[in-house]
Amino acid sequence: MLHQRASGLLLHITSLPSMHGIGDLGPEAYHFADFLAASGQTYWQILPLTPVDPGAGFSPYSSPSAFAGNPLLISLETLADEGLLPADVVEQARQPDGHRADFWTVWNLKWPLLNRAAEAFRREASPIQRADYEDFTIKNQHWLNDYALFTALQQDTGVYTWVQWPAELVQRQPDALGREIDRLRDAVETIRVLQYLFYRQWQALVNYCFARKIHFIGDIPIYVQYNSADVWSFQQLFKLDKQGLPTHVAGSPPDYFSADGQRWGNPVYDWPRHEETDFQWWARRLRHQMALYSLTRLDHFLGFAEYWEIPAHEPTARQGQWQVAPVEQFMRAMYRQFVQLPIIAEDLGAKAAEVQPVLAHYGIPGMRVAQFGFGPDLPTSAHIPHNYAENVVAYTGTHDNNTTRGWFRGLNERDHSRLAAYMGTNPNDETVTEHLIRMTVQSVARLTILPVQDILNADETHRMNTPGGSGADWTWRLLSAQLTADAAEKLRSLTMMTGRIA
Repeated sequence: MLHQRASGLLLHITSLPSMHGIGDLGPEAYHFADFLAASGQTYWQILPLTPVDPGAGFSPYSSPSAFAGNPLLISLETLADEGLLPADVVEQARQPDGHRADFWTVWNLKWPLLNRAAEAFRREASPIQRADYEDFTIKNQHWLNDYALFTALQQDTGVYTWVQWPAELVQRQPDALGREIDRLRDAVETIRVLQYLFYRQWQALVNYCFARKIHFIGDIPIYVQYNSADVWSFQQLFKLDKQGLPTHVAGSPPDYFSADGQRWGNPVYDWPRHEETDFQWWARRLRHQMALYSLTRLDHFLGFAEYWEIPAHEPTARQGQWQVAPVEQFMRAMYRQFVQLPIIAEDLGAKAAEVQPVLAHYGIPGMRVAQFGFGPDLPTSAHIPHNYAENVVAYTGTHDNNTTRGWFRGLNERDHSRLAAYMGTNPNDETVTEHLIRMTVQSVARLTILPVQDILNADETHRMNTPGGSGADWTWRLLSAQLTADAAEKLRSLTMMTGRIA
């Protein structure tokens, strides 16, 4: 339940400026926190922090771990300040600034330096640092050890799909795992150290933000990648055959936008097995998120109630069918383990009505996206501002939407007329973003989140992601000079006027 009016901005860490090709947890993250504070914002919403996979287009929603942090977000500058890397080496790795990240360049650039820093930590850590590291490994052993071994095996064998490893490793036979842990001890330890360095930098940023009354909103994709430490470690919790291959995968059915539907390819959960364990894997996952963020957005919340299941051999989503998931049992199990669930439900899509009773019963806020409200169903749309309830999070658009200016440029004549009639003015692509921001922030929704691109009135070339894929997905970056003191003051004025500053 959201208890007070507040607002925030949506900007993923990789979208920050930085000297090394993608945004990271270094100085520019702190500068953005200062901008949030100056503009009167309470929340900073980001996308998942988990490691990315080059084979999945570096998407933050397709990760080899549901728990690990993305080492590419570690700041090399901070490592240099700590004496773990030479300052001149970090300076020599500087990349040109620009609106688009080149993830492959960053991947090849940063990994050797990160491994070098991890080796330096192992050699030179003080007794206090070593004790802190040991404490981290103990607290996180439920995921850290499997993730480190999984990653070390990938690197050592050159075989990135775990089902292609020797049978004794696929089946996780204890003797075989023990032998590999001993053989790959140095590699495993390096991976564990990098996770420690990531989470230490993350916690430092969180503390800096907390001191300025800024809270993070994180993100959990409901599904996990098949080629992940999670599926390898907990095969019994997914619908896999005896060889470890998925029998069914997740997706969405055919609709107006896609005749074949969407075949996401993630293995679906064996929900009865989860229920037998009282959903302990999910409890650990949520507990981990709660330690990282003040609020967590659960992506595709519908999947806890119903999900589109596709036979793994089918090349499209056409032959899938809806399956029922145990949402009531899941929610009851979570509330037995947690006093409260600080979550936001991503309840968008054609079947959003299916989960509204659950959200209402537990007081979980859903999402409303103003760009979705101006269709032919405008008077009754859940996304039009006059229909917002208090306990929702309202957005102009999300990371999957076009920028508001780009969205406006794509409207047809009827959409334009409908939008103008509702706004009481005839907006153009210079003014429409400000109008939509104002309507969203003035609404009764207790929390509003604005993409930074809309604060900049950026056009469609600044879009973060286009569902279905394009070569530029996830690569958008902010330039350091774009968020000015004037922009902060203008946003602060609107935030104060609408009662969103505590």
